[in-house]
Amino acid sequence: MNTSQLLKTILLVLLSYFCIVTQNSFAEEQLVRTPADYEGPFYPVTQQQDIDNDLVQVKGQTGIAKGDILNLSGIVVNTRGEAQENIIIEIWQTDPHGRYKHPGDSSPGERDPNFQYWGAATTTTDGTFSFRTIVPGAYQPRPAHIHYKVLQAGKVILTSQIYFRDHSKETDRFSMTSQVEQQTVDLKPADNGEFEAFFRIVI
Repeated sequence: MNTSQLLKTILLVLLSYFCIVTQNSFAEEQLVRTPADYEGPFYPVTQQQDIDNDLVQVKGQTGIAKGDILNLSGIVVNTRGEAQENIIIEIWQTDPHGRYKHPGDSSPGERDPNFQYWGAATTTTDGTFSFRTIVPGAYQPRPAHIHYKVLQAGKVILTSQIYFRDHSKETDRFSMTSQVEQQTVDLKPADNGEFEAFFRIVI
């Protein structure tokens, strides 16, 4: 084997080794799936006409929901980071007083007729979704949170919860997993007096 052939052989070996290392590196860098969490007892059971992604305005009502408005946006990706289109996200939550609109919730007080409590959005071609809702109220012993389900081709593939980071104190978030940080978002005030939060779901 002459010098030229030897160099070619060495280069091919090095190239093969580099490809293997790169593939292993990519495999190790795959995103971690969003953990499942409790569905809870208050998944909506009463049919409602309006289940879109704007929960602060209910069809047939002229008022606006009471509370701090939250513009919740996000993206759904797979473990390779690829955007997932036509995924349905359902959310349900409490009003500012920690009350669900559910026959099983015996919390006293009137429910807000201008708040939807339950909504759904579908991801676009870039995997994004958005909701216009309100900041949910906490109730004992739970901190503020939003429940959600992820549906693909009509099948529920994930049920979990979104929590809000409280920088002022330590808050037990009562997740069923040890990966609660993956379920937690920052609540950011916007210039218009509303709030914003972004959440990534990995399926």
